[in-house]
Amino acid sequence: MQTMILILFFLININFISLCQESFFRCITPEINKQALKLNPNAQKAKKLLDQYIKNYKSKTDTLIIIPVVFHIVHNYGPENISKEQILDGLRILNEGFRKKNYDTLEIIPPFKGIAADCKIEFRLAKIDPNGNCTDGIVRIQSEMTYNASENIKQIAPIWDRSKYLNIWVVASIESGAAGYAYYPTSVDGPWGEDKDGVVILSSYVGSIGTGDYTRSKALIHEVGHYLNLIHTWGNNNDPGLPENCYDDDEVEDTPNTIGHYGCSNLYEETCNSLDNIQNYMEYSYCHKMFTLGQKERMRAVLHSSIANRNNLWTYENLLATGVADNFEPPICQPIADFTYDKTVGCDSLTVNFINHTWNTDTISQYIWHFPGGTPETSNAINPTVKYNSPGIFSASLTAINPAGSNTKTKDSIIHVMNTSIGYYLPFIESFEDPSFPLINDNMFWEIKSNALYKWLRTDIASHSGTYSLIAPLNYMGLDKYTELISPLIIFNVTPNSTLTFYYAYAQRNQNSNDNLKVYISKNCGETWYLRFNKSGSNLQTTNGLYIPNFIPSNDQWQKVDLPLGFFSSSSQIRIKFVATSSGPFASNPIYIDDINIYPLKSSKMEDTYSDSIFMFPNPFSEQTELTIYSEIYKVYNLQIYNILGDKVYERDLYLNEGLNNIKLNLKFLNPGVYILSIKDSKNGKNFILKAIKN
Repeated sequence: MQTMILILFFLININFISLCQESFFRCITPEINKQALKLNPNAQKAKKLLDQYIKNYKSKTDTLIIIPVVFHIVHNYGPENISKEQILDGLRILNEGFRKKNYDTLEIIPPFKGIAADCKIEFRLAKIDPNGNCTDGIVRIQSEMTYNASENIKQIAPIWDRSKYLNIWVVASIESGAAGYAYYPTSVDGPWGEDKDGVVILSSYVGSIGTGDYTRSKALIHEVGHYLNLIHTWGNNNDPGLPENCYDDDEVEDTPNTIGHYGCSNLYEETCNSLDNIQNYMEYSYCHKMFTLGQKERMRAVLHSSIANRNNLWTYENLLATGVADNFEPPICQPIADFTYDKTVGCDSLTVNFINHTWNTDTISQYIWHFPGGTPETSNAINPTVKYNSPGIFSASLTAINPAGSNTKTKDSIIHVMNTSIGYYLPFIESFEDPSFPLINDNMFWEIKSNALYKWLRTDIASHSGTYSLIAPLNYMGLDKYTELISPLIIFNVTPNSTLTFYYAYAQRNQNSNDNLKVYISKNCGETWYLRFNKSGSNLQTTNGLYIPNFIPSNDQWQKVDLPLGFFSSSSQIRIKFVATSSGPFASNPIYIDDINIYPLKSSKMEDTYSDSIFMFPNPFSEQTELTIYSEIYKVYNLQIYNILGDKVYERDLYLNEGLNNIKLNLKFLNPGVYILSIKDSKNGKNFILKAIKN
């Protein structure tokens, strides 16, 4: 569970704060609810009323309570746009946990088996939305806010009436780094909480299939437990493992006091002079398998209380209104058309695969696609493939039809087939001083992409020359997030032996910093990329080993990179891609680049140096090391590797096809040291000699 900490992120001078690691589930529901107690004028009074109600509550019946559910999937067409199958799987696991039907209840240790509870609470996807329309209980909203979610997503994907539905928002990442969070009912009682009530959770913590995992999927049970007024077993704080937690309590009589746990190494541990219920769903352990009878009573009590309208959720009238009552036969819902595509930019003869994402129904009679400028121009396939043979900017549309009706989605100007005669000519110079960046003109522009909210952007806080540079603000982007910068076409009007140069600056934040910068070259407008530069962490830093949080480079902290383009110079055009990837909260720092240039060298003989005809990268060896060799015809090279003593330690033939060949070298068996690679053309005897290092 994670919180609505309303932090204004000012680029560069404020640290990105993470309160969770993916290595274990963690939430800060206690913090979010303590904030709500201050912000919500109803909260303090509601807590007193509910506490008294629970104290006096006597279970009236043990009948099944059914709660309608809606999943709001906030996505940017990435893996966070989880399938309906994964949502149903997550709902299945949620119900198994609340009904004590999960198979691993057999593993509950004997002292707690007798109080493991079937809570008699069941969750069902809504079949009727708040406006009385047909729904399958899933709403999909496209927004980049999925990468940095907090309470902001509840404006993007508005809540359904919380008196009728349990609202669950599914996102790619939460701004504080947690796996999810929820409000206690008292915290959102009254008007203040009407647009906030529910659960926010990561897509990777829903279900056991797709992006999910069975163990992580139980986090949703934990979050819904909070939604139904359960507290962490060690008390109302977010710090398990502290001795003082023995003096806090979760307000449930049959859950023993505990300091709280992150793991399950000893299921018979006693931390507060009694056996800990480590397998409880309200623990942080990953071996949670049960609620207790006392927790069951507490949740059912709140569902009989009017606090935050929980008692209306399961009334028969509401079950009818939301379409989840027994024997309700839902109608076929009208489809909502949507789609994505695997390429956006390319040269002539660009082939694009379109992917259907139509939702809100399982029944489709027909798909009708329109592709102006493409071949075919129309299609009825589910996921068609389209070829674009002429330069231009093209739109596409999809109409989905079923017995309930039809819906059309049109996306304008999504495919750009580049005119390979339009682009930069050498010498190529980009110093980011032009305020119109990244737009040059209608035919030339820099593409900037990201799988996070933040991405490469122009900044004047530092530069190698002039006033401006580009910054990749990795310290705000979360774990393993990346941003891409892709150049317009660069045209080689002659066939020179050219070199790409650029300057970059980076400092490690601390010893855990392992941010990465890669540079790729493409000869076909960006359809295929070849790695030419790859540095991470200490190998990337330009500060002589200094750790510098929120790094802003000084004039002497920029490093120049020279990359001979070799056989890429023989292409009529190229594109360049810079990819910066973060190493995670508390570890990442910004990466800066400036003064990207390509200029021709005096020599145009590709055979003059190894780097002009054969690339080996990376060097020193790693599992990713490849030989990149250009060949005009099919031929065979012989590779021999010698150690520093001249002993041959490896030999193989390299079979080359016409064009570019990427050959992976799996040399893990070599001992650390210096090696000489001899690569010989078996036809003309030409021999290339490379020196390589194995760390």
